[in-house]
Amino acid sequence: MTGRIKMLSSGKASGFIRAENGLSVRFDSSAVLAYDAACLAVGQLVTFDLGRGNHPKAVNVCVHTAPRAQESRQQSTRVRYVGFAQRGSVRAYRFERISLGEETATFIVNADMALFTKHHVGIQEGPALCLHVLMAELDAAGAARRPPCERLLTDQDMLAHVASRPIPGTKPRPRRMPHASNAGWRNPAV
Repeated sequence: MTGRIKMLSSGKASGFIRAENGLSVRFDSSAVLAYDAACLAVGQLVTFDLGRGNHPKAVNVCVHTAPRAQESRQQSTRVRYVGFAQRGSVRAYRFERISLGEETATFIVNADMALFTKHHVGIQEGPALCLHVLMAELDAAGAARRPPCERLLTDQDMLAHVASRPIPGTKPRPRRMPHASNAGWRNPAV
């Protein structure tokens, strides 16, 4: 689905999205792809999926970018994260590319968990990091050749990810609200 950010919570990547069909959907910071969190703004066009449940939330929220003119086929193509499997210290992140009129392609990005520790990258950043690496490879491959179905996350990928992170700024200190004085208050029951 597509929609626009209706409201953002201050200091967090969470809020509400107004979908094209008029539905207002809540999203949490954990639903936003890590490399898109800094780009969120009120009025920003985003794509998302609806989670399950009585009150569905938006998941897989990502900033919608304008399609390239030379790649009209890309408008009907989506890559989505579908889960992971872990064997020992290697986690295999699985993605599917869905294109209209084509068979669904599966891609796997293998990541050694020691890389996350070595580069001080949180494990929760794994799916977004691997998706970013995969999308860059798919864009580079283009129509010239089919990208490999399985790829290994490298030190260079991690270093590029760490370098692309926004520099943390100083957070403003929260204002303390003045408390009403209890000095003149009397309990009428006494």
